[in-house]
Amino acid sequence: MTLQRHAIDGLAPRFVGGTLEIPVWHARGGTSTGIVLLASHLPASTELREEVIRNVMGVPLSGEEPGNRQITGLGRGITTSNKVFLLDTSERPGFDLESTLAQLAAGKAAIDWSVNCGNMSASLPLVAFEAGLIAPRAGRNEIRIYNTNTGIAADAVIEMPHPGAPLVPNTEMPGVMGRWPGVALSLVDPVGSKTGKLFPTGARRDTFLGVEVSCLDFAMPMIVARAEDLGCRADETPEDLEQDPDLRARMQPLWVAAGLAMGLERDGRGMTAEELAISETMPKMCLIAPPTAAEAERGAHVRARYFTPQTCHRSMAVTGGSCLAAASLIRGTVAHEVAAGLDALGPDLNEHEVGIGNPAGVLRAVIHGASEGGDIAISSASYMRSAQILIRGHTPIYHASSELIAHYRDRFAEAAE
Repeated sequence: MTLQRHAIDGLAPRFVGGTLEIPVWHARGGTSTGIVLLASHLPASTELREEVIRNVMGVPLSGEEPGNRQITGLGRGITTSNKVFLLDTSERPGFDLESTLAQLAAGKAAIDWSVNCGNMSASLPLVAFEAGLIAPRAGRNEIRIYNTNTGIAADAVIEMPHPGAPLVPNTEMPGVMGRWPGVALSLVDPVGSKTGKLFPTGARRDTFLGVEVSCLDFAMPMIVARAEDLGCRADETPEDLEQDPDLRARMQPLWVAAGLAMGLERDGRGMTAEELAISETMPKMCLIAPPTAAEAERGAHVRARYFTPQTCHRSMAVTGGSCLAAASLIRGTVAHEVAAGLDALGPDLNEHEVGIGNPAGVLRAVIHGASEGGDIAISSASYMRSAQILIRGHTPIYHASSELIAHYRDRFAEAAE
């Protein structure tokens, strides 16, 4: 494919031997992988959209299946590789694309539509160019993406080659082997994505169950706590932390109590303690400690282990990293007290780079903000990710319901022949 064509031939749902097949892109953005589907290829009905997504990813079609390994679909089990983005052009003034994330869990049919993924978002410009949603230009391309899950805009900048030339693999990042095409992303006005407040509890510090924390809503709701207060160091492997039943027994009631105090909602109503306890997406939890000397030499200001909250991230999520970076710059938070070598936000609007040590290396986030008196203004959080398309094509939906088949036979009559 050359860039002049902008789109792949035959890009539409189809029937092969009577089996429905859906166009998919399997892509990587940063340290996350997942599937990108075009919204125009999917039914408007949420029920039928979710049926497609469950089939594609290999999660249960209903209920729960503990221990499911997703060998019947394209999901990879862990949270960071269980994502499906729906992508479309945007009719909102000033926006080019709209993204909607479906976050899945391997053993559950339930799909969470409440969060975004900053890592996977880096792959969206590549898919948009291939799908013909945007015509690429040689040189600098600036794309504004509206995320429907959070209402937050992201500006993506990618350098595109002249027609017929390959993308330049010029970006390295922790947790990803080799060099790949780079995408610079900025989260625009990320404060209060779910609650409308930077500090949903009204305080920069709270104490729940005897543990001092800071609760923020910056790109997403997150709880920051000292690792030592929960009996760990934040230098353990994610696997070791996940297999520590005592740590989980301390963390879960903490994120439930904090989530209730933050007033977190789903589907327009407050989440219950039971819903928070089993939530796969919010609130996130971040256990932090001062960086080691070696981490500080690599530019880290704070060391972190990030939970989503049921599992520990193998590196650091972009949204979570941006939230921790902002917290580290704000006086009075647990993060600012723990971080080393960082000045707090001052009265002038400036860029502040924060390095976050994590299992894969150091994530760098740039916060554009200021603080004067009790007022805090943060306009954006920026970061660089690499991205690639792993495979593109059609995937069969072997267990499509009669309603789903009827939709596609009516909508894509030619493909049904």
